[in-house]
Amino acid sequence: MKRQVIQNVLNLPGISGMALIDGRNRPFFFGPDISLNSQQQDALAQGIQQVVETTPAHFDTFTFRFAHQLAHIYKLDQGLILLVLINDQMPLTDYRTAIGQLKATLVEAPHNAVPTFRLLAGCVTLGSSVGAAEIPAAEAPQAEPAASNRGTLTPSCREVIESLNHLSEGATQYLGTTMVINTWKQSRPAHPWLEQFEVQKDGHFTVAANSEISLTAEQHQWVKDWVTAFLGRGGRTIRNFQTLVAGQTLTPQEQLLLLGPPPRA
Repeated sequence: MKRQVIQNVLNLPGISGMALIDGRNRPFFFGPDISLNSQQQDALAQGIQQVVETTPAHFDTFTFRFAHQLAHIYKLDQGLILLVLINDQMPLTDYRTAIGQLKATLVEAPHNAVPTFRLLAGCVTLGSSVGAAEIPAAEAPQAEPAASNRGTLTPSCREVIESLNHLSEGATQYLGTTMVINTWKQSRPAHPWLEQFEVQKDGHFTVAANSEISLTAEQHQWVKDWVTAFLGRGGRTIRNFQTLVAGQTLTPQEQLLLLGPPPRA
């Protein structure tokens, strides 16, 4: 799956939002006008699946008006469904080309399409195709401080997975595999992007995406929040859990990646 293809579609003028549904994974909704909570997303996805199941087999695309928008639904391979919301100002020629490329890249691996799409879309900067002259002058000065505050390059998914697995191995010595798995699941913050990180039966993590993709600063912070919550919950069972596990298991580089710099004395 190609990130640039997703970037091209999401940055088309007139795109309001997108969703990818397969009936196996949590549906993924993304876009500037998507404001549904998880229960609403599940209900909408279920409704779309029911509609698709009742349509004739030769219907692979259909459209309906939803409020002030047009909703396009595309039936893809292996039960994969793509929903795209557009407004009336959408240039249709550009849209058809971009959507054709998106459908082609989604069906390259339909069984992993939703988690992979979730990861890649999370790395997309909305509006990045807008020219500098089109950015309001009042907003321009904000871009540089936001970039400089990050200080260092964000880690790749591979680095995050390796560090999380190392932390899990250390925690397993004190809590056992089953409790480690449950503690990770119970402490995960409510960010849909984090749902692509799956804890396996051995307590290790996997993610269905290109492991070399770098996280955004916001995604990196979500990971650190998750680790902090995990260590805090484990501390309810084992005294000095963070010191025992993070302090003695993680390398200094891994501690910086998962927890951030230590507080100043």
